[in-house]
Amino acid sequence: MSNVDLGVRFCGKELRNPFLLAASPSTDNKEMIARSFDIGWAGAVLKTTSLISEEVSIAYPIMSSLQQGHRMIGLHNIDLISERHIDQIANDVVWLKNRFPEQHVIVSIVGNTHQDWIDLVKISEQAGADLIEVSISCPQGAMLEGEEAQGWIISQDPKLTEKVTRWACEATTHVPILVKLSSNVTDIKSIASAVERGGAQGITAIDSPEGVVGVDLDNLSPLPSVQGFSSRGGFTGRAIKPITLRCIADIAQATTIPVSGVGGIYDWQDAVQFMLLGSTTLQVCTSVMHRGFGIIDDLCDGMTRWLEQKGYSSPMDIVGLSLKRLLEHDGLPHGIKVYSQIDQETCIHCGLCYVACRDGGHQAIKFYPNRTAQVVEKKCVGCGLCAQVCPVPGCVVIK
Repeated sequence: MSNVDLGVRFCGKELRNPFLLAASPSTDNKEMIARSFDIGWAGAVLKTTSLISEEVSIAYPIMSSLQQGHRMIGLHNIDLISERHIDQIANDVVWLKNRFPEQHVIVSIVGNTHQDWIDLVKISEQAGADLIEVSISCPQGAMLEGEEAQGWIISQDPKLTEKVTRWACEATTHVPILVKLSSNVTDIKSIASAVERGGAQGITAIDSPEGVVGVDLDNLSPLPSVQGFSSRGGFTGRAIKPITLRCIADIAQATTIPVSGVGGIYDWQDAVQFMLLGSTTLQVCTSVMHRGFGIIDDLCDGMTRWLEQKGYSSPMDIVGLSLKRLLEHDGLPHGIKVYSQIDQETCIHCGLCYVACRDGGHQAIKFYPNRTAQVVEKKCVGCGLCAQVCPVPGCVVIK
């Protein structure tokens, strides 16, 4: 029997575990969400919705991907917000809360005017939403009507971010407000601080970075091709994890409100890393779309085992623990000699370390006719490139 309790406290709410479904096609159908709740997800952020006056028309297909061999490492989409408006979403909230009172239903909203935000918040609150996520960062989004901003996404401008955050917070009587931020900014710390000044109880980070995933070399259309044309869209999946971790750490260091991390969580190791750098809850999107709701078992089991092994009783014990180890470059230990070491017993003699060091490093590896690789210690500076290209885990280490 494990002594670990995966429950977390977030924005005044008690969740059975830190794992939430992020706003996505997976959360645009109440029956789909119900299936996820049945197997253990703590909550779901419903796909971003708008007022009925907002016309939403989606061009298909909406998805393409970044592949490494036959392995999808990133998903690109030109999807917009839900075609289902706030009245329908509100009905879903009522339906879900009646059946799953312990799980958390989070409504994601986007508006164009002050009154839009007020109406969206009030409808969500009246329907029984546990939290409201203010989406001001979608790469397919738009500016406020009549406003001038530094960028074309609201969350690229700290003044507009604070203004819209305050509008949402003043419109609710008791439902906590989260604000979802983009990495497409010069200084995410200043944007996060604006959210806190605006009165939000939490921050979601990050929304999908804007991108173009590729071009079809036959018809010359950017991907995904919609009758030979495409547009910029959001990039998600394991490939954006480094960007997300940096943003979460920056936000956690700049504010005192909790962070819900999203963008690049594929397994329990990713989830633990997100928490160590400041996330309290964890939103999962692309991994679910890739492998299904059932990954919740592995996420919970892996996190539980790691916490138990390390002597922690709760995920809350590890939130932000690694932040004190994330320093500016000048603060790192300098002048300590390290170099590569190759385990000859596990080496498969592929020569990748030699080629990488020869053409991208310090020419510190010899490769003999019998395909044996050997480090020349006096030339090696310990940059670590050889260890990164080696296909055998643990064969090359830096000491």
